[in-house]
Amino acid sequence: MCIIKNNIYRPYIFITVFILLTASACSKKLDITPETFVSPEELYKTEQGAVAGVTGIYRKMMELNNGDYYFVGIVGTDEGKTTSFVPTWGGYWQHYDGINSYNSLLTAQNQLVQGTWNALYKGIVNANDAIRYIPSASASQQVKDRLMGEAKFLRAVYYFKLVQFFGGVPMPTEQEDPVADANGGKPRSKEEDVYALIIADLKFAADHLLSKGNAETGHASKEAAQTLLGKVYLTRKDYNNAKLTLQPLMTISNVALMANYADLFKEENENNIESLFEIQYTNENGNTNGQANTLGGWQIPNTYSGGGGHVVIPTDYYSNSFESGDTRRDASIRYVFYDANGNMVDYSWWADVGKPHVKKYDITQGKSLNGGLSSRNLYYLRYADAILMYAEALNELNETSNALPLLNKIRNRAKLLNWETVMGHQPSQQEMRDELLKERMRELGFEGWRWCDLKRTGKLLDQTKTYNKDATPYISQKNLLFPISSREFELNRALKPGDQNPGF
Repeated sequence: MCIIKNNIYRPYIFITVFILLTASACSKKLDITPETFVSPEELYKTEQGAVAGVTGIYRKMMELNNGDYYFVGIVGTDEGKTTSFVPTWGGYWQHYDGINSYNSLLTAQNQLVQGTWNALYKGIVNANDAIRYIPSASASQQVKDRLMGEAKFLRAVYYFKLVQFFGGVPMPTEQEDPVADANGGKPRSKEEDVYALIIADLKFAADHLLSKGNAETGHASKEAAQTLLGKVYLTRKDYNNAKLTLQPLMTISNVALMANYADLFKEENENNIESLFEIQYTNENGNTNGQANTLGGWQIPNTYSGGGGHVVIPTDYYSNSFESGDTRRDASIRYVFYDANGNMVDYSWWADVGKPHVKKYDITQGKSLNGGLSSRNLYYLRYADAILMYAEALNELNETSNALPLLNKIRNRAKLLNWETVMGHQPSQQEMRDELLKERMRELGFEGWRWCDLKRTGKLLDQTKTYNKDATPYISQKNLLFPISSREFELNRALKPGDQNPGF
């Protein structure tokens, strides 16, 4: 694993233009152009250059999620864990184990922590360049507003993950800061200041982005910005604003739940009506992701659909959480294994190998090259998430009776009865609160939100300690945040030792 050695805050003299993202409503495509190097000032002079520059911010989103950093926030929860073999592999893999178990390998030197930190700030640097230089581009104001909305949406995405994982962080923006440049970076900002920037960016994006159906496939839309803004308000326990932000999404016609949950995870259905924002991948060299490999069962050859490595699996709590008849169960998790010839194989005797594995990222034959080079997109935001968040906001505002039909909408899509019918009574606020948290796991499992959901609801320590046996001996109050990368302290003279998160 390569550790970034250059100061990420230092203004880039050159920017690399890799791709122009184009797509039709029914397909996705990355048109690779010759790699060129130009300064941001030169790049953003024209509309074409500005489009290419913003595409580079999306590229950083691809890079952040195409490998192991994707699982920071998934493993080490009641939803996902590393297999029992991972700690025995030594080296880099023990850093992976540290993320899952919160043991002594979860330090400021942990390679996944450092890599996640660096990858997020790379995206922020690109977004800041775009936001700084787009206003001077030779393009119409409408185009500049749209590109600015995309850049601010993506900057909010990166900062939102940073602030949830690390708390207050150094906060470079598009504003030039010679003092910060001289020091190698900015001092640590207050958490509330980071959230203020995120909220401002998402409000701008919601006001200036095109609606879903009008926005280019793969690009941020107005509805994506609204949904993420609602999530930010929910995280801040600002339930009134969460309700006001998410409410309009409940009655629009350009987004809806897919009729069949399993269809969400078929490659031919990518960028569907339920999708609010997806991270786009193809099978071209450099544009693939490796999640099918990390999540797959290693007993299945890599050329067979769903094949791959044996690194991350569901916890027993997640895999056993589905009610009888829930169609999401077999769409999300593989309980039965087959060899390359389609014959059933019993691995139940072999430690974690025989345990249920994640199925959502199975590769589609003929498109992905293999489990480690998958063309499968990854969901970032789905309409089902917006519905469940809106229900949560209503419930926290003592509108439990209004939240119940929203929960049932998600349950009914999964072919389940209304929850009050199963319960035999109308749920209390606390019963609804607990059920929504569990329902989010069943609906959104392994889509990247569980650690944040548990932290937001005050359940991270209890749920993880109870249902992830690897973490039971180690997880503690300090693990409500990850340690700030030690490399940042080496490079950024504005940070002092006391700025490290408590316990690290």
